[in-house]
Order: sequence, then C-alpha cells, then structure tokens
Amino acid sequence: MIPRLLFWPVLALLMALVVALAPLAEARKDRGDVYLLRGGGGGVFSKGLDQIGAKLNRSGIKAQVIAHGEWKAALDSIIANRKKHGRRPVVLIGHSFGANAAIRIAKGLEKQRIRVNYLVTFAATNPAPIPSNVRKVTNYYFATDGWGKAIRPGRGFRGNMKNIDFSKDKRVGHFNIEEQPRLQRQVINNTRRYVR
Repeated sequence: MIPRLLFWPVLALLMALVVALAPLAEARKDRGDVYLLRGGGGGVFSKGLDQIGAKLNRSGIKAQVIAHGEWKAALDSIIANRKKHGRRPVVLIGHSFGANAAIRIAKGLEKQRIRVNYLVTFAATNPAPIPSNVRKVTNYYFATDGWGKAIRPGRGFRGNMKNIDFSKDKRVGHFNIEEQPRLQRQVINNTRRYVR
C-alpha cells in the first residue's frame, strides 16, 4: 500500500512513464511491411483478408489491407520505409486480383534488391513467375474446377515454393478460399515468424 503522501507523485510518475513508452510500443508494432491485397469488387470480396489483417493487428503486427489497385502505392511505401528504417521484413498476402498484384509488388522490390520474406497468394487469376527475391511463397489454388492457377518460379528463384491444390474440396472456392480458418492460421503463424 502506497502511503497517502506518496500517492499523487507516484501516480504522476506512472502516467509520465505510460506516455513516454507509448511511442516505443507503437514503433515495436511497426517492425515490418505487411500488406494484404483484396481482389476485385473492392470490399465486397476478400473478407478473409480483413479477418487476417485484424488478427495480425491484434497480435501486435501492423498489417494494412488495401485494394489490389493500390499495389503501386504499397510498393513505393515499402521502398521509402527501407530508405528510412533500413532492412525490415516484407510480407505480401493477396487474393484473386490482389494475389496478382502482390506478385507485381514483389517484382518491383526485386528491382530494388529488397527481399520479400513471405508471399501468400490465394487463387491468383493470372500469376506472373515468382521473382528471385522471394524467400517463401505459398499459393492456394485450383488445378481444376475453380479460378486460381498454379505459380511457377521466375529466373533465379531459389526460395521455398508450395502450390496447394483445393480443387477436390467442394466446400472451398474462389470466393471463400481466404476465409478458411486453417489457412488463416497458417498464414498468421508464418507472418508472425517472419516479422518477429
């Protein structure tokens, strides 16, 4: 129990400490560039990315969910952050057109010699070859009966690549693949591993 005479000075000290440490906590939260790119239809589809982004943010990892058309702004932001903060992890997660856009960002970063630690594509509709700067890529797709193609390595790619086919699972389709709890857990756990 704090003596009555010391209560107010101790409370003031604690409040000052909380205010002083708040920017540090926020800076710790922003330790990497994590972007989730939605597919077509704006906010109508790709709801699973909103769920993944919210879970990452709640766990202390700053994640931004954006439209696939904003890929160039995300690329510019990652490059600017590299110049400002130095090397930091990059994670790109995309669904449908957003998966195609995530690969475009990775390609733009390859030109800047910036590594992408983790790339996830859910049902990429027209994926370009994966560039050489990507360390790990997982592609959830449909070999038959669904939109979403397999990915292939680009020139110089030496990372870890997985194509996981969901065409035999009739419960999973183009418009809900990113909402599957098991896949969300995999993506979140891998993102945490790379960002932390």
